[in-house]
Amino acid sequence: MNDPAGSDAAAALSQVASDLGDAVLLYDAESGALRHATGGVDDVFGYSRERFCDLDPAAYADDPEREAASRAAAARDAADAGSGTYRWRARRADGTTFTAESTVSRTAVDGRACLACVVRDVTARAEREHRLERLAETLVHDLRNPLNAAEAQAGILRTEVEGGREFLDRLDRVHARMRDIVSDVHALVSDGRRVDDPESVDLDAVVADAWAAVSDCQDDRAGADCDDVGRCEFSIEGSLGTVVGDARRLGRLFENLFENALRHAGDGGVSVRVAPLDRGGVAVVDDGPGIPAGDRGRIFEHGYTTADDGTGFGLNIVAAAVEAHGWEITVCESESGGARFEITGMDAVGAERADGRR
Repeated sequence: MNDPAGSDAAAALSQVASDLGDAVLLYDAESGALRHATGGVDDVFGYSRERFCDLDPAAYADDPEREAASRAAAARDAADAGSGTYRWRARRADGTTFTAESTVSRTAVDGRACLACVVRDVTARAEREHRLERLAETLVHDLRNPLNAAEAQAGILRTEVEGGREFLDRLDRVHARMRDIVSDVHALVSDGRRVDDPESVDLDAVVADAWAAVSDCQDDRAGADCDDVGRCEFSIEGSLGTVVGDARRLGRLFENLFENALRHAGDGGVSVRVAPLDRGGVAVVDDGPGIPAGDRGRIFEHGYTTADDGTGFGLNIVAAAVEAHGWEITVCESESGGARFEITGMDAVGAERADGRR
């Protein structure tokens, strides 16, 4: 096997990987042969770089053929998007196994096309995700039966009781929303990492519908119309444009951002506005109590919530939907001291920009 350890590119990869504690495996893009490994393989696999370079793939991969096929698929993704990621079952020098995650990108070393695979041990994260999946599956299964029963009872009331139609209509909307939440939790843990059938989506309509759905539920909780008692205000500034994505998941994304603002609003209520960003994307801004700087790095984690009635799924569903679309989301403080969520990378088509250009 050729090991060009002295090349500038290989040396740079080795230094970066050593700093991060990850391993970088450099494969020939055409043959798939391992050409170079960084010193990080000692931390990840338990082998020295020199020893690892001489190993048969069966020594460090439970299923070498499957790992090679996954790497090839990630390489195709990298050709389109710049990088691709896959998981595989790896084996250490002491015989123990772990869940490895490889991020693949294309590069060139000594004039040859190569695949640089940054490998890290994600066993702990994979176990947490598996536990969450089992919890979500249990919740979804256990909630569907009582929800079906509640919907059936509401249907009986419609046929047996005179009057009260508006309350039954509200109850139907709440039941429908509960069913959507159950479905989205299921989607979050089953196929929430990508959007398989994207379509053209009118963001203005999606955002308006999301606010209507959330404010309906807020009205029911408050016992009165939000606007009448000054509890909440909502506005869309300009035109948000059209994006390619999943309309249902985008609706849930904005619903959860709006719910977050309403849930943390004080007695004085909250104002929420959605506006296009000059650089592409949208901002969801409120004038509520805001999010402490120390918590902003954790708010998208599974189960994180500061509200007594929060489930901890809301902002995680937001992050999953953003990631599935290939976008990015950040949070900071708004001008009024509230929360400001910025979703970028959306490439809105036909949006009215803040500077008047389209």
